[in-house]
Parts: sequence; C-alpha cells; structure tokens
Amino acid sequence: MSGESLARGVASELANEGFPRVPAQILLRLMVEPSGAMTSGELSRALELSPAAVSGGVRYLGVLGFVRTDVVPGTRRHVYSLPALPWYASTLSQDRYSPLLAVLEAGLGEVEAGPARDRLAEMAAFFRFLRTEMPRLWEAWQRSRG
Repeated sequence: MSGESLARGVASELANEGFPRVPAQILLRLMVEPSGAMTSGELSRALELSPAAVSGGVRYLGVLGFVRTDVVPGTRRHVYSLPALPWYASTLSQDRYSPLLAVLEAGLGEVEAGPARDRLAEMAAFFRFLRTEMPRLWEAWQRSRG
C-alpha cells in the first residue's frame, strides 16, 4: 500500500468517526509527505481540492494545533507543516477542558435541580476527570516510547 493510499484510508476512517473530511485529508496527506510540509497549491493539487477548501481545512487544523503555518521566505506563499509534537499526542498534552469546565461550573448553579442539572453535573465531572487523567496518559505514553 502506498503512502497516499494509506493516507486516504486513514482520512476516510477519521471522517467516519466524525472528524471533518477535508481537514482529515489534509492532515494525513501531510503525514505521508516525506518533508511533512506542503504549500496550499501542492495540497490543492494532491487532494484535488479547491484552494478555499484547503484554506478552511488548514484553518481548522491550526486551531487544534495539528498543523503549523509558515510563510515561504521572500514570498507571500504559506507552507503548512506538522508541528514538532505529533497531532495525535497533542490531544493528551494540552488542557482543552478548563474553558468548558469554567462555563459548566459557573452555570450549574443557575440550572434548576433535576435531571437536566444532573446530566450537566455529570458532564462536568467527566471533563474534570479527563483534565486530571490526560496528563498522566501523556506521561505514560512518553515513558513507553523510551
């Protein structure tokens, strides 16, 4: 199986799991690119996507911290690359739960006691748990890699 074929397969599986299709295609295409970096035009041609689709997909990936954007020296062209910390590991190493928890915890007191409040409290407890456990998983992952 070629790298591009593998990228299409993994991107398709990510999309089946709810990850947006175009960002998944871009992310996996960058993963199989030997340099880990491509310009918008290169991505557009390789994936047969419009420049607007590439721009939107890269913007989405950038917000997640899965892709870096740099300017090609001496030009106005952008080059998109994979960050030093692999995108799949960044989900363990970054605290993405505190802002959500702050909103939940601030608003729980305003919700009438009952099933709705119980569901929201359970949601807050779950994200508190993740906020505590994700750094531990990151440390265990790093230890397992030597």
